[in-house]
Amino acid sequence: MNPIIYIVDDDPSVRHGLSTLLEVSGYSVETFESGESLLQRKPAGYGCILLDVRMQGMDGLQVQEALKDQLNTLPIIFLTAFGDVSRIVRAVKDGAEDYFIKPVDGDILLDRIQQVLKDFEIRLEIALDRKAFIEKLNALTDREHEVLRQSVNGMSCKDIGLKLGLSHRTVELHRSHICSKLGIANFSELFRLGSKFGSIFD
Repeated sequence: MNPIIYIVDDDPSVRHGLSTLLEVSGYSVETFESGESLLQRKPAGYGCILLDVRMQGMDGLQVQEALKDQLNTLPIIFLTAFGDVSRIVRAVKDGAEDYFIKPVDGDILLDRIQQVLKDFEIRLEIALDRKAFIEKLNALTDREHEVLRQSVNGMSCKDIGLKLGLSHRTVELHRSHICSKLGIANFSELFRLGSKFGSIFD
């Protein structure tokens, strides 16, 4: 995947300098003079946003909040010419990856962007895997869902059978079919996937 770096800054010299640095380093770049123009663009996919904190119109924190309202998950690195610690702390608490005080050291910024993109790619892959796995879960029959739910709750095949009025053998067959449909070897693997993907059995 070829990432796009979105630069949002109301200073044209900053936009030009950063875009030149990033393009020379092999990145695709889009620049915006305001947060409003970025929001109209609705950036998506694989990339990163370099977002100025203080701008005319919407400031960086307002843009960050608006992106969250759009369910946008692109990582944000804030840029600011002011050492406004409280605002930066708030931005990071709200999910920003990092921040830099302008003027920015180009090499340090490039290293940080590379790491942020690497982490984001991992999150994207997990999200795609989770979506595919949930689709498999949704394809289970009602009875298989019930057996799965009881199994996840720690019940044995014997206890599940007693609760659902099924034979021990029938429960084992349901569990075998569940593993086959989900593409897993056993329920131990299922529990590991649950830990990886979060709440998928609710």
